[in-house]
Amino acid sequence: MHHGGKTTHLAELMKNTGKIEAWDLHVNRVKLVEENAKRLGILMITTKQKDALQYEEKYKEKFDKILLDVPCMGLGVLKRKPDIKWKKTKEELEDIVKVQKQILEVCSKYLKSEGELVYSTCSILKEENENIVKEFIKEKEKQRKEFIKEKIIKMSKEKIRCMIPKKSSTYKPKQEKNTNKEFNILEQKTILPNENTDGFYMCKLKKW
Repeated sequence: MHHGGKTTHLAELMKNTGKIEAWDLHVNRVKLVEENAKRLGILMITTKQKDALQYEEKYKEKFDKILLDVPCMGLGVLKRKPDIKWKKTKEELEDIVKVQKQILEVCSKYLKSEGELVYSTCSILKEENENIVKEFIKEKEKQRKEFIKEKIIKMSKEKIRCMIPKKSSTYKPKQEKNTNKEFNILEQKTILPNENTDGFYMCKLKKW
C-alpha cells in the first residue's frame, strides 16, 4: 500500500466524516498523504510533520482510536525488497525495538479511556511484534499496581492527619487521578508473506 494508503482507506471507511490526524516524521511522506487525500476528494484529514517519540501534553487522551504504523525491520516485504535481509543486523534490530517501544508508550497516552489502538508493522519477527505488546501490557499493569499501592499508603496517611484535631480550617485530602490505565488485547494477527501478499503484524488494544 502506498504512503498514505492506510490513512485514506480509513477515511473512506468513515465515509469522509469525523476527523483524522495523520502524522509522519518525514515531510515528503506527509505531502504524499495530502496529495492522496486531495486526489480522492477527502477533506477530513489533517496532516502534521511530527516525531512520535516526543510526548506532547496537549494530545493527552484526545483520540478515540489510534493506528500506529511503526518503523520496523521490514522482513515482511522481502518479496518486494529482497536486499533487506542482507542489510539488517542484530544491532539494528535492538535499535528499532527501542524506537517501537517508545512510540507505543508515548502514543498510548493520547488514547481516550475505552479507546482502541492498533499497533502494526510490516515485519514478522516476534521481537518487533508480540514481544513488544506483551511487555507493554505487563509494564502498564505494573504501573497500575504501583499507583494503587501508593494510593493506599497516601490514604492511610491522610486518615491519620484527619484524626488530628485542628484549631482552624477543614482539611480535605487531595484527589488524584489514576493516569496508569490498563490495556487489553482484543485481537492480534501475523500474516506470513506469500505469493499474493506481504507479511505483517497487527494488534488491536483497548484502554480501560
